[in-house]
Amino acid sequence: MKKSAVILVVVLAAVMLFAGCGSSGSSVVGVYKCKAGNNTAVLTLKEGNKGTISLSEDLAGIPITYKVKDGSVVLIGADAKTNVGSFKIEANGLRDFAGNLYKKQ
Repeated sequence: MKKSAVILVVVLAAVMLFAGCGSSGSSVVGVYKCKAGNNTAVLTLKEGNKGTISLSEDLAGIPITYKVKDGSVVLIGADAKTNVGSFKIEANGLRDFAGNLYKKQ
């Protein structure tokens, strides 16, 4: 009985480990906000490397594609080749090229 319980625990731990590592960029999925003057910029990253970005909470987001590369979230242009922006991944959010922190909500 003890041996089968240990095997079960090992199998469950392995499944949880592989499930967490399997999807590209899943750790960055979420909504990030940055207060800029009277506006709040919003970056939404969704599963499947899709998302939206908006310069104000009051505006509709512009569709984006992204990838996670070298500790950063890189926004990809419409041609699917050009990097149009980059955010460094930090413990409490994403930092843009100008040093602004987009806090994870």
